[in-house]
Amino acid sequence: MVASDLIIELIILQVSVAFSPGLIIALIVNESVQKSRKNGLEVATGAATGAIFITIITAGVVTFIFNLIPQILTMIYIVGIIYIVYKGIVTIKAEIKIDDTNINAGSFNAGMQLNLINPKMWVFYLSVLPIFITENENVFVQLIILGAITIFVNLVADISYAYMSSYFFQDSSIKTKKIINAVSGFCLILIGIYLFFSRFL
Repeated sequence: MVASDLIIELIILQVSVAFSPGLIIALIVNESVQKSRKNGLEVATGAATGAIFITIITAGVVTFIFNLIPQILTMIYIVGIIYIVYKGIVTIKAEIKIDDTNINAGSFNAGMQLNLINPKMWVFYLSVLPIFITENENVFVQLIILGAITIFVNLVADISYAYMSSYFFQDSSIKTKKIINAVSGFCLILIGIYLFFSRFL
């Protein structure tokens, strides 16, 4: 099992990531406004389904590598922490615009495809989730649990945006997006710094 303090750390991190407007949220807002809220919710469930596949695949890959080279987790910790801080900086500096993200598929399939082809999702699952595992426990099971928590938090964020889509589509929402990105970005940087000191010092 995953330690409860590590789960809390992951939830705090994931909330900062999940509520920062990105590709999936842009597609959810677009589908909700142009079609219906139901379509936005279908994108959210499709994205969650894609994340299930990513969770299983990356858990298998990390477990396999760990069994071959047990010391690899230290390297993954470092890469993951660097990625979190980098993600925070990019989020703060991100250009804010009303996105028109679209994939030529049904809403559910569009959400699933967008998650599966998004390299940032794969990097996150491969480099960040392993930061929250304990080496003396079953690595695969821990990553599945952590992946499930990540999917749940993302789904809550995606559903929230589907219901607030009409507001976030308006030009006036750009200021709100900037605030969300700034808060999320600073949180990610602080979390990255905290994880570094808690894991290595």
